[in-house]
Amino acid sequence: MSTVTDLREPAAESTLELSQAMQLLSGISESLSTSYARLSEHARRVEDELVVANGALAAKVAELDALSAHLEGILQALPMGVVVRDADGCIVRANAAACAILETTPGSIAGTREHALLAGPRADGSNRELFKHDGRRAIVAERSSPITGQDGRQGASVQVLDDRTELVELTERVHKLDKMAALGTMAGGIAHEIRNPMNAMLGFAELLKRELPQHSRGHRYASRISDGVVEADAIISSMLTLAAPERLTLETLDAKELADEAIALARRSIPSSSDAAAWTLTHDVPSIAFPGDRVKLRQALRNLVANAIQAQKDGGAVHVALERADGALAFHVTDHGPGIPAELRRRLGDPFFTTRAEGTGLGLSLVHTIAELHGGRFQVCPHPSTCPHGEGRGAHVVFRIPLQPNEKQ
Repeated sequence: MSTVTDLREPAAESTLELSQAMQLLSGISESLSTSYARLSEHARRVEDELVVANGALAAKVAELDALSAHLEGILQALPMGVVVRDADGCIVRANAAACAILETTPGSIAGTREHALLAGPRADGSNRELFKHDGRRAIVAERSSPITGQDGRQGASVQVLDDRTELVELTERVHKLDKMAALGTMAGGIAHEIRNPMNAMLGFAELLKRELPQHSRGHRYASRISDGVVEADAIISSMLTLAAPERLTLETLDAKELADEAIALARRSIPSSSDAAAWTLTHDVPSIAFPGDRVKLRQALRNLVANAIQAQKDGGAVHVALERADGALAFHVTDHGPGIPAELRRRLGDPFFTTRAEGTGLGLSLVHTIAELHGGRFQVCPHPSTCPHGEGRGAHVVFRIPLQPNEKQ
């Protein structure tokens, strides 16, 4: 009996221990389940909070993107050019107006430090005269300002470009009109008073020439008097033309014939004491029909070629070329002379302004007037290297008129 009892006691103890282990495991499982449930609830709350935070962040990003796009739109819409540089001086952004002024693209200028038409940090806001690839003049005011960061340091900078070409040209035109008005008042007041005694002088000089032997000293003096009177009368006529231009007499012209006639007339300005073969006058003007005033246009081209001849006292080359673009005809006149200094370009065309002792200062003024009468313009280019029609030397002037003339009175 005692042996059976001893065998059952270890089995009962094992069963009790197993039961206790199961109860402990069940408690642990319930605790894990409770913890998992709490963790799941916490994770859900965190996930909900993240969804809200992500939504707010996405809204803020969208708001910033919209603000950035709005500011970029404002930057691109600004009529002034804006160029932004980083702390190293590299260009990181340029708006459309700046690219138009600098004749470049945002991709081409980004990452560069210098540009031929930019003054950079030296810009002080004063007007600068620039010349485009096609030779057109542009007046640009450029100012550079540093950008201050949140830490108060200055590194990056912004340059503002203001294209004042139209304003300057309008101002110059007003000044020129004032000069023309003053010239008209003067010319109208003295023309008739001067011409009456001049006609008498011319008449008596011609009578003397008839009565005196042809090769005598008196005949030569009388001829010089006649020539002087005729020249003075031409100056008065030019003054009256500048002050009160006549209406255009329009007809269909041939560009090649016009160039031929103008060059033939300009040859007469070669001094008789010089060898005419020392000057080479050429043109490659094609035969293009266009409306214009034959006499006035021939006179304008003749003056331009004659000026080029007179700029080369010992001989040289003068070439006339024609360019057709943008509904206009542009006559390019180039020479191999000393060129035109930058400080004189603005004054060319002013009445009575001349660099030659024997000049009257009316030739280019007439060219200006004739171009404007046809609705065109006269332009002195900065350097012949910008002209595809010359050889990069001497002077380069352009007489441009529209194919459909807009006559100005």
